[in-house]
Amino acid sequence: MNYKITVEAINKEGNIEGGKLEFNTKSHDNLFEIVEKLKQHPEFENVDVASLGVGLKLFTGVLLKNKEKAMFKNLMPHFKEFMKGLKSSGKTK
Repeated sequence: MNYKITVEAINKEGNIEGGKLEFNTKSHDNLFEIVEKLKQHPEFENVDVASLGVGLKLFTGVLLKNKEKAMFKNLMPHFKEFMKGLKSSGKTK
C-alpha cells in the first residue's frame, strides 16, 4: 500500500507555523491496522500510539533496506528482540 506522510509545525494555538515535510512511502502492512492493534496493547494506555505505530513502521522499512550497512547491522539483533517482545506482550486488554 502507498502512503503520503505529512508533518506540519503547529504552534500552541494549533495554527500551522513554519515548514511542512511531505513524502510518499510504501508498506506491505496496513498502517491503520497497526495503530488499531497498538491501541489494544496493555502497555500503551498513555502513549501516542499513532506516532509509535507509524514511526516504528517507517523506521523498520529504512532499517530493513539498509540492514547490511554497519550502523543498521549492529542494531538488527536488538531491534529483532524489541519487536519480538512487543508482539508477544501485545495481548489485548
